[in-house]
Amino acid sequence: MKNPKVRLARFRNGVDVLSSQIPETIQSLFGFIETAQKDGVLTTREKELIAIGISIYHRCEDCIVVHVEKALEAGCTRQEILEAAGMGIVFGGGPSLATSATLLLDALEEFSKG
Repeated sequence: MKNPKVRLARFRNGVDVLSSQIPETIQSLFGFIETAQKDGVLTTREKELIAIGISIYHRCEDCIVVHVEKALEAGCTRQEILEAAGMGIVFGGGPSLATSATLLLDALEEFSKG
């Protein structure tokens, strides 16, 4: 699936379905995620950049589109996102480069449009 906005909508729809079918599991997971992502010593903005690097390293396509959108919403710049992705590429090699050269760039382009 090429379009990051379509991919993100499909992911969110799937999460909604899972939330209705296994609510305690999904609510518990999202409670944990919200706790980990809130401002602390590191800002939410910094944590989103970390999430970009990890998502690129693992080549989790849904994670990439979610965290590119969230990083931009948190005020991260394109260059910051690319540098965070670069750290994921360092650890993930060629497959992480491929994901960055395609989906990451597509997501940056699409979500930067507004």
